[in-house]
Amino acid sequence: MIITVYATKSSTKTSIAVSTAVYLANKGKDVLLADLDTQASATAWLEFRSDNGKLKQIPCIQKYGKTVAKDLKEFDSRYEIVVADCGGKNDTSGRSALLVSDTVIIPVFPSSLSLLTLETSLNACVDAKILNNKLKVIVVLTGCSANHLVKDTKESRKLIEDMLGEYEDVLFASNFITTRKIWMDIVALGKGITESGHGQATGQFQLLMEEIVNGDS
Repeated sequence: MIITVYATKSSTKTSIAVSTAVYLANKGKDVLLADLDTQASATAWLEFRSDNGKLKQIPCIQKYGKTVAKDLKEFDSRYEIVVADCGGKNDTSGRSALLVSDTVIIPVFPSSLSLLTLETSLNACVDAKILNNKLKVIVVLTGCSANHLVKDTKESRKLIEDMLGEYEDVLFASNFITTRKIWMDIVALGKGITESGHGQATGQFQLLMEEIVNGDS
């Protein structure tokens, strides 16, 4: 199974990709993290992880360019689950990954600029589905305010729902990710959010995984 985290604008992609891989690995899955971003943020994150012998180690491979689809299919035959972290732009590697993925997670911030780039990400998925009709597309709202008085999340959800009405077979996750300092703190520790010890952040991410991943894994 190949799960790709894809967005043409960086929207906590790497945080979600690493935490997804960690969550699944700790569930006993044989997981590979494929870093398709030339910035190699996911690779650096897992290098921090390798310094902690108490954490379950997750293999990571860097791949870029036109051969990504072929490479991911090969990894898919060797691992139970491949989690791919794409670059924050509409590049060849990301589009290639979509051609062989089973599920694509599109994170989006509740901001006007991110909502504008969401359309570009969705269109890339539509193009990919022409050749990969098994592709399951899921939009996830991330970077949401913890302050219930802030209306950005509710307003953005309505705008996204309206936008998705123009697309077939695109799901909008009911669970979302709230902005918390712990998401920054776990990077240097090489941890996923479910290893952070932060009850609210862990519970929120577990609910998201149960919604979009567990049913397919």
